[in-house]
Amino acid sequence: MKKHIFYIVGLVLLFPLMAASAFGLTLEDFREEVYRPENLPGGDTGSVSAENKVVNIINFLIDLILYASGSVAVLMLIYGGIRFITAVGNTEQKEKALGIIKSAVIGLFVVILAYALVTNLISLIFKATT
Repeated sequence: MKKHIFYIVGLVLLFPLMAASAFGLTLEDFREEVYRPENLPGGDTGSVSAENKVVNIINFLIDLILYASGSVAVLMLIYGGIRFITAVGNTEQKEKALGIIKSAVIGLFVVILAYALVTNLISLIFKATT
């Protein structure tokens, strides 16, 4: 089983390389089209104030944490659903699967609530300073 997981993880990690070569993308194309300083938080800001740079970096970090934790919660929901489906008659396995699903739903709710709370607090703080 571990061997199969390593194969799947390896394929997932190598997929962008395979897709890039299939579409004829090179490293120079990536540097010109994707990796531009204006695409990065706090990069190539020109005449942007220091406050806006901080806000952009904070927003980038919040979005990154939100996407990562939301993705983990959705993956745990899927995992719990698969365990629930495969626990044909075993009540102990069903209870474990339902526990995973409940925890994932609670985690997703906490992530959404935390995002709303943090974004509202940040907007209130920066409105008060202007």
